Amino acid sequence: MIKNMLLLKRKPEPGQKRPAWADAFWRGALFTLFFALTTAVLVFEFDSAIRTHGFFVGEPAPRTLFSPFSIAYVNEEATQALKKQSIQSVSEVFTLDPAVEKQAGERADQLFQVLNRVQTARALGQEIKEGDTGLPLGLSPATVKYLVDEPELEDVRKNLELLISQLFTPGILETQRKQQLTASGKKEILVQSAGAPSGTPKPPADLLSVDEARDRATKILPDTLAKKREQKAAVLDIFNRLAVPNLVYNETETQARRTAALAGVKPVEESIKKDELIVQRGMLVTAEDKRKVDQIQKKRTEKEIVNKISGTAIIVFIAHLILWVALFCFDRKMFRSLRMLTLFETVFFVSVLLCKIMKTGFDASPYLLPGALAPLTLVLLVNPRYGVLGSLIMASLLAPLVNFSPDVIMSVFLSGVAGTFSALKVRKRVEFLRVGCVTGLAVFAVLFAIRLFQEYTAMEAFQISAQGFVNGLLITMPFLFLSLAIFEYMFNLATDITLLELSDLNHPILKRMIIEAPGTYHHSLVVSRLAEGACEEIGANALLARVGAYFHDIGKIARSEFFTENQASKFPSRHEKLTPTMSSLVIINHVKDGLELGRKYKLKESVLKFIPEHQGTGVVYYFYRKATEQAAPGEKVNPDDFRYPGPKPQSRETAVTLLADSTEAASRSLKEPSAESIRSLVRKIINDKFIDGQLDECDLTLKDLHKIQESFVRNLMAIFHTRVAYPDKPKAQDSPDIFKEGEFQKYRLPHPNS
Repeated sequence: MIKNMLLLKRKPEPGQKRPAWADAFWRGALFTLFFALTTAVLVFEFDSAIRTHGFFVGEPAPRTLFSPFSIAYVNEEATQALKKQSIQSVSEVFTLDPAVEKQAGERADQLFQVLNRVQTARALGQEIKEGDTGLPLGLSPATVKYLVDEPELEDVRKNLELLISQLFTPGILETQRKQQLTASGKKEILVQSAGAPSGTPKPPADLLSVDEARDRATKILPDTLAKKREQKAAVLDIFNRLAVPNLVYNETETQARRTAALAGVKPVEESIKKDELIVQRGMLVTAEDKRKVDQIQKKRTEKEIVNKISGTAIIVFIAHLILWVALFCFDRKMFRSLRMLTLFETVFFVSVLLCKIMKTGFDASPYLLPGALAPLTLVLLVNPRYGVLGSLIMASLLAPLVNFSPDVIMSVFLSGVAGTFSALKVRKRVEFLRVGCVTGLAVFAVLFAIRLFQEYTAMEAFQISAQGFVNGLLITMPFLFLSLAIFEYMFNLATDITLLELSDLNHPILKRMIIEAPGTYHHSLVVSRLAEGACEEIGANALLARVGAYFHDIGKIARSEFFTENQASKFPSRHEKLTPTMSSLVIINHVKDGLELGRKYKLKESVLKFIPEHQGTGVVYYFYRKATEQAAPGEKVNPDDFRYPGPKPQSRETAVTLLADSTEAASRSLKEPSAESIRSLVRKIINDKFIDGQLDECDLTLKDLHKIQESFVRNLMAIFHTRVAYPDKPKAQDSPDIFKEGEFQKYRLPHPNS
């Protein structure tokens, strides 16, 4: 599933064609995606800190600095100070909770109700044991004894209500909160109550904490209680149990007021004029000077970033545009394939990303960047003609990364071109060493020449340029070897190395074919030889044609007995009992069977294309003609009912295989093969396929067709070569039996030394 997503396979249903706008949309999305990714990779910096250029507070300025431009900026320090001051000016909000005072009164009432019940029980003569009073609030034993024995509890109640009223009404703070307010230096807080919802400002000193309320209670009680010490102690003990904070910190309201205050703070704006003297050389740098230097450097950095992003984006856009225009103009089929467009873009992006990581992440020398990786990958995966184009694009993409260093740009381009020629025929893994050496020598030669031009000594130039050879042999070559395997799997492509592995005749499919369809196996070998020779003549991929021809008829394995080359002459044909239409369906179906079998054995896409394209949309002519002969008078037989589903050959290799397949099959009918008869047959087959339009969608020219014809003729002549006629053997009665006793010595050949 992931692999199909990477390949962007959005194929239409059979018989349907994907609309042009959908293709245009996906191409545009692909272009935009990789353009943005490549630009982002090139402009990304691991260290984005503002450089101070040696200006430090308290140190002498290293140079005189004038402002290169006018700047208007916000003094963040001053603004933060104002915000801090604004926050401190906001009073904390406390809400007076009336429920606390009410609860204290209810608890007091509960206490006196219990006392009344106890006193009533004692008046009725009921014995009350110590500890059975059940008084709430956890009062001291002395207070409990006094309250139980005191007949006038009303005075106690009145004095307690006096304390609750006078101390709870203004509000009581938690002791720890009061200490915090005092320590912070707050001059006032806002107290919200039912009568003042907006809040009444009060100094924290005027509010009592719980401990202060308990102390204040002693002073509030009337002087008449001075002589009634037990009653006063009892009232104070009860109040101390009831005294709890009823001023609750309102965090929500406080934060809302602080937010509103911050919103009203205006940023402190300052400005620097162009050419204004910021600091003189040798003068001690003050904090204000340092702030101005930082602002200038920040502005300069912002401009550098904007310019860098803009410049890099333009270069990346042009490089991508060149690639897409080149594909559109010179390889339209490649341009129409979203899979191949994705491959091109991915190869360049991965190469740029790798160079970026090495340059920025590991601080590698620019001469060690594997710039030739992308063109070499395209040469080995797609086509050698993309080597020079890939080198040009890669040199352009890496230019911003190396600060447009001409020696690096030139070495990337020329090493890619040199590597292209060294990678034209890489068919063994050991040949990667050749590619690495040639690429490294190209970088070495460019750097060495430039250093000599810059008047370096030969030894100095050699030491610097040696990095180029290390790049080609120890960096580019290993990455190329690894990337080929990854891209080959991701995009279902085949390099020459993979094709050579598939060309092994011990492949499981070919071993099945030689047993189950020996005639088809022999036919495939002959077709592969014809196709390979013709592709060599026209400059096509001969190895791909040979491997594709090996597997082009694997679909015949399933029903081998229905194909002429696998039928024994002494047995009747399987088609005798079938109608022409049914026979043609059996023949045509070998394309579908071949594709299923090829996918089962995981053949590469480039090889699978030979299975349907070697037949194109041709007509199964034998059964079409047979159906025409059997048709009733006046009945017309539609030739399209006898056509293969296609598609027509899309490449030169599959087109050559189509011609080779038809030529080999037709050549079997030649009774007396000669140069003229073979040439006439080949010419007729090529003309018929050309007229039928089977070669309309490939890149073969008339000159190519002529070369293919001559190649077919030569190879068929070699296959049908004749020997000299031997004289007839003597009749049986005149023939001596040399194995009879004595006859062998008579006819023995003389010894060479005799």
